[in-house]
Amino acid sequence: MADINGLAYYELTFDAGGAVMSDGGLPAAISGGAVSNVFVLSHGWNSSVASARDLYQSMFGLLAGMLGNAAGVSAGVGILWPSLLFPEDDPAGPAAASTGAQLATALAPAFPGKEQDLATIGTLIDTQPADANALQQFHQLASGLVTSPPLAPEDAGPQAAIAGNAATVLGHAAAMSKLPASNAQGLLDPFKALWSGAREVLRGMSYYEMKNRAGVIGKTGLGPLLGQLGASAPTLRIHLIGHSFGARLVSYSLAGLPDTASPVKSLTLIQGAFSHFAFANPTPCAAVPSGALSGVLNRVDGPMLSTFTAADRAVGWWYPAASMLAHQNAESITDLTYEWGAMGHDGYQQSPAGTTVTLQPQGYNYGFTAGSTYLLDANKVICADQSVFSGAHSDIRHPEVVWATVSAAAL
Repeated sequence: MADINGLAYYELTFDAGGAVMSDGGLPAAISGGAVSNVFVLSHGWNSSVASARDLYQSMFGLLAGMLGNAAGVSAGVGILWPSLLFPEDDPAGPAAASTGAQLATALAPAFPGKEQDLATIGTLIDTQPADANALQQFHQLASGLVTSPPLAPEDAGPQAAIAGNAATVLGHAAAMSKLPASNAQGLLDPFKALWSGAREVLRGMSYYEMKNRAGVIGKTGLGPLLGQLGASAPTLRIHLIGHSFGARLVSYSLAGLPDTASPVKSLTLIQGAFSHFAFANPTPCAAVPSGALSGVLNRVDGPMLSTFTAADRAVGWWYPAASMLAHQNAESITDLTYEWGAMGHDGYQQSPAGTTVTLQPQGYNYGFTAGSTYLLDANKVICADQSVFSGAHSDIRHPEVVWATVSAAAL
């Protein structure tokens, strides 16, 4: 156990399959009666354990100053799970595009056992051979990085990119690339045009695996552990918070809870990078008749929040663009981006509709009620453009964001 500004701090570490590698002493503290309110926060895209801990230091540092007398019986819990941030999407990353070899080295720690495949992928990106078999090889190796099961019908888009024809997938990726080949290049050298999508395909496959992995860890790892903690302390109050793919992780933990009284008292999704239909039944899209988590809302005995902002390009453009390959039969791009939209772009999309509230400063009385969903308009708070790819996706270290969580916790 550590301490962040007077708030007890613990860490839970999971492997890619959801096995608990370390519980940080949290179960003992809870069963011993030292903690009655637990704020569980999961990172999303991170390049290292150090960057995750830096996020937790910031967010729990803000939380500690807002809890008042409740801080003494509360704890912050940071989730550590094997994810990654694509090097070129990191605000602190390289200014210029990485070589294929550099990408392979950067991705290797998140894909143990795939080092040789990644090395070959890097070589193909750097050499871009004018060979259809090489394109096929690249697509096969990149798709092989996705080994965790998808868990949800809204993952059909990524599955289509994995199983689809290599030229179609690379061509689609080239069209959505930040740096597509010029029309002249494409006419003169079709291989050049297709290879221009290779980097996007690799980015996509690495993120598909991280998204799938987050769901698996939540459902098979965090959920059962939370159930055990609740059983050991019947009055325990757990507040789930997740950023990006971490929002998916904590949401899927609800599906992993046992069929007993749930200890979860609030759910806060900060720029969630998963389907905005995840909790809906029915949805307005035939391709996704119901969300994978539509049956678990009753496992949150309190309010459910989701921030959204137009400044988040990662979930506003890239997420639906990477997912829409499976069903391109809509009449407009607007239809497609809605069908494959993410939680952090427009919040919970379900019936009955949630309440839209503008994110407010510390001290504001939201009046959140149990069993209700709230869409927190964060356009004026989560708005700093931190990278070409993700925009404001990770601009979340604000008192307003933390205060909404404290308000949902009713402390």
